[in-house]
Amino acid sequence: MIRFGTDGWRGIISEDFTFHNVRLVAQAIADYIIDRNEQRQGIVVGYDARFLSRQYAENCAAVLAAKGVTVWLADAILPTPALTWQVKDRQAAGGIMITASHNPPEYNGLKFKAPYGGSASPEIVAAIEKYVHKLEAANSEQPPIADLSGVQYFSPQTEYLAHVKAVLDLKTIYSFKEPIVFDCMHGAGSGYAVALARELGINLKEVRSEYNPSFGGVNPEPIEKNLRFLQEAVTRNHAYSGLAVDGDSDRIGAVDENGRFINAHQIIALLAKYLIEKRGWSGGLVESLRASGLIKSVAEKYGRKLYETPVGFKFITEVMLKEDVLIGGEEGGGLGIKNYIPERDGLLLAFLLIEMMAAYGKPLGKLLDELSLEHGWFYYGRRDLHLADRQKKALMESLALTPPASIGTSKVLSVQCTDGCKLELENGWLIFRASGTEPIIRIYAELSTSVELENVLAGAIELAQSM
Repeated sequence: MIRFGTDGWRGIISEDFTFHNVRLVAQAIADYIIDRNEQRQGIVVGYDARFLSRQYAENCAAVLAAKGVTVWLADAILPTPALTWQVKDRQAAGGIMITASHNPPEYNGLKFKAPYGGSASPEIVAAIEKYVHKLEAANSEQPPIADLSGVQYFSPQTEYLAHVKAVLDLKTIYSFKEPIVFDCMHGAGSGYAVALARELGINLKEVRSEYNPSFGGVNPEPIEKNLRFLQEAVTRNHAYSGLAVDGDSDRIGAVDENGRFINAHQIIALLAKYLIEKRGWSGGLVESLRASGLIKSVAEKYGRKLYETPVGFKFITEVMLKEDVLIGGEEGGGLGIKNYIPERDGLLLAFLLIEMMAAYGKPLGKLLDELSLEHGWFYYGRRDLHLADRQKKALMESLALTPPASIGTSKVLSVQCTDGCKLELENGWLIFRASGTEPIIRIYAELSTSVELENVLAGAIELAQSM
């Protein structure tokens, strides 16, 4: 059965993510649009740099066209936020992006973008899933497809980069002359950063920008374990910082001038401080799953409201649509800001970090150290464990029914199992959560010292593997 996770539908290529299933989902989306009488508003279709992504996108376009839906199809690989802007600008009924984002190379996927220019709400996703399951239950034959002669093509780069530039303080960023290394991770952002940097006069060097559907053997997720190449490139090139985007360029990663990894919690806190102090922006802060102590401290200092949401940027999007939000983000690097679409955008956030460094005249590492001296040090870590379904189920049931009194040497104060299992510790917090797109358990923790962090993570791994 086809199921949508926290951000669309994903599966292993040629196992469950097949041309037949892709066409079935496209037909379900067409039926959803037609029943809402929005077929003339149309659907925008795009694709990332993964194996067969273009062919999957063309199949979606062909199914939609055969159903009488107006279709715009990208003429090249593009970042997810570039597609989202096309949906917004064209006032389309929605958008289909063929991507598995940061997943391993054997995966592909499909994201549906809503007319407001962001992740589809849980209600929209549930409605589309009903159409999918109806087609599955009927054991529908291969949906009819049209040739692509009636499909309209678009080139995304120029318009998208104009939207990114519109948010930036160009006077400040034009003054920045320090060298930057930008890691494309062989993804859809390749070529976009260097094109924008050229327009802005920034000394930026792209790495891992070649087309490589295997991503060089490294998952295209900009977390610390996947950014060793960037860390080495920064120190080798004596760069001011290193910035990275994921497979579809909607997530951000960063390393400082010494090659030290800067996590998403720290990026949110740094940018919140900058946008409040230097740009004078209003709004609260949003973080999914569990807000970092650093973000809480920054929110308290500036009197900003702090929102916590379940996992999935669609929940952050909901808050951004309803409330005055300055910045919202996920621990994996998916961040969105106000005065833009309610969507993650790794490229935009990367250039905002460059703008921030230009405004303060300091590199990322120095800015983070100053922030930490003011608000305290918070040590965050994440581990991903491959566990059998039986083990995952046993672990989550055990945590809910008979939670441990301690993890490592840290006492457990309370346990809440709603969106994963969250353990409040005497010196921090720990979370176990089953991935919605991969067969793994993710373990997240934040402690007051690095020694405590490693101790808790080791204890959490031992507990999970004992199931």
